[in-house]
Amino acid sequence: MKEKDVVLEHISLVTNQKYADLLIIHKEEVGTTMTRTLYFSKVSLNSQDVYDLYQDYDIRYSITVDILHMLKNGARYIDSDIYVDEDGIEHTREIIYILSIINKDDESIYGTVDRTTTVFVKQRDAETGELKNHAVDDTEEVEFYYDVLHEYIAFVTRRRFKKNIFNEAFANLMNSCSEKEELPYSFYLESYNYGMSIEEIKNYIKQIKDIKQLIITYRPANPDEALIRIAQEASDSERIKESNATERSIIYIARGSNCIDGSASIIQEDIDKLEQLNEGIPIEEATQRGYAAIKSVNEKGDVKSTTESKPFVRKIKEMANFVAEAKLGITQILGGFE
Repeated sequence: MKEKDVVLEHISLVTNQKYADLLIIHKEEVGTTMTRTLYFSKVSLNSQDVYDLYQDYDIRYSITVDILHMLKNGARYIDSDIYVDEDGIEHTREIIYILSIINKDDESIYGTVDRTTTVFVKQRDAETGELKNHAVDDTEEVEFYYDVLHEYIAFVTRRRFKKNIFNEAFANLMNSCSEKEELPYSFYLESYNYGMSIEEIKNYIKQIKDIKQLIITYRPANPDEALIRIAQEASDSERIKESNATERSIIYIARGSNCIDGSASIIQEDIDKLEQLNEGIPIEEATQRGYAAIKSVNEKGDVKSTTESKPFVRKIKEMANFVAEAKLGITQILGGFE
């Protein structure tokens, strides 16, 4: 019997999930390859500088230099959230994100982000024999490749460090570093996807049940080589610039027992306005990059977003090839999936 077969046989006998996970890791080391999913997100400006790009597209080079300078090894961002344990008891816990840079050149950064937080596990009390909650620090690491000049980042995820958490965490790290360096920039990340038409967006919203909150968001496009000319000509972008706003949202909230009806005419009309706001830029490309997005929250607090509906991903078999696969994926994006 081969060693990996022995490992599989042992797994079937293990009831404690913690030890089963350890054996699975060992199984991978002795010959079974695990396919990982490589995700991609668009890094965009959410500050007045986005309008400066419309006037002088070459300032993207100075912005790239500033980003490469401000993102330093060991940079950290501290967040917190409320955790409810199995007994229904709420706990406030601190979440620490730490940036580690493995390699940096004139256009990109390769590294990891650690997410350390407290998880509560059941342990049997030696004296009373009762199961009690105990706080344990848990750290998970996400590997990333950030093409700073072209504004795309590729990454893998972990069980407790998922795609949306990474997007928010990396944006917070960037904004914290920008503030520390007294730079004027503000950033956000949205998952890169295949885009949606207006009709697809409308049908998507109609199918979501038990909506308690619906947010329709538009942000001025961060122009790339494919969109700069269209963005410069977009008259509504100029109107928003006059207001000094870098984001425009319409929020629907349903309190009480009723839920939001996504098929209502007023909501469908507001969705139509997304095309007008980014006049000239196809809505598929606006949703693709997260400039136009619709987010819903249901009764249980579950969040759905148009940016997550059709994600662009690559499958990777060897993490040793991570950077090469990340570059290939970004090249595909820049080439329009050619």
